[in-house]
Amino acid sequence: MSKLIMNRRSLLVGTAATTLATPSIVSANILGGGPLDQGTTPLKHGVVTVADFGNVKIHSYQSPDLTGCVTTHVIETPERLVFVDGQRSVIYGQEIRDYAEATGKPVDRMIISHLHPDHWFGAYQFRDVPIYSFAETQAEIDQLGDFFIEISIESLGEHVPPAKVVPNHLIEHGATEVIDGVTFEFRHVTDAESDNMMTIYLPDQKVLIAQDMLYNNCHLFCGHGNFDGWKAGLIEMQKDTSFDLVLPGHGPTAGSRQAIDDALVYLDYAQDAYAKSTTGEELKGAILDRYPSYLAAGLVDIQNLFLFPKS
Repeated sequence: MSKLIMNRRSLLVGTAATTLATPSIVSANILGGGPLDQGTTPLKHGVVTVADFGNVKIHSYQSPDLTGCVTTHVIETPERLVFVDGQRSVIYGQEIRDYAEATGKPVDRMIISHLHPDHWFGAYQFRDVPIYSFAETQAEIDQLGDFFIEISIESLGEHVPPAKVVPNHLIEHGATEVIDGVTFEFRHVTDAESDNMMTIYLPDQKVLIAQDMLYNNCHLFCGHGNFDGWKAGLIEMQKDTSFDLVLPGHGPTAGSRQAIDDALVYLDYAQDAYAKSTTGEELKGAILDRYPSYLAAGLVDIQNLFLFPKS
């Protein structure tokens, strides 16, 4: 059977829709990684790692494996809280909001980096604050949000929001904004883990919030089939010497550039394995054999619904 590399929009009318309701969640252990040695806090569900820059702190919340070890980053400025992504769970989204608001500071905004629902389901708990994204992401969530909610209810139940929350404020590609004295640069990335993505650079802190351009010790979601584009973006990131700390969209917040090298090796292997595989199970076996201890193995099941939509 011939394989199709298709974008998410065209796949929504395919057979993946019915299968996606019950993904297989495979447990894995952390391989490498670790905290920033600047403070970690286990919560009831997730764990928070803190990078302390004095008047600015970045609180990075990692969810459990059930929802893909997704990271939400909270930039605590002198007077405000800026959230980057909202989790695949309203429960986990509320947990990180409660944790951050214990500082006594108000939420300035939520920023959504891209279309995938593991980064905006929990934004339902932020519907009372401004929610920002690029125009492409706003349009994609508006069009596909109800679909993602519908197909996730069976597998995720109480974690799923009752309704989509579409970003109501737009960020221009390449925009720079100063929020409570902190400079944010919003970079547009295409044809990588998703077709349209955002990374955020904090020049004063020398921090790159890479989100799903980068995973750390987790299986990468390659469902869009953008292997070459993703690798090209990571190579550009690798060459960029302006940041000292890089924060991923999934997995332990180790902050190390080593995660970029690891992701490139993973993508090379996954691309080659995909070219040699005729079914999703064959590709899954190859990936899990090579990376048996990586977190979020359930993402491999979900990606294969898109890489092998008729199998």
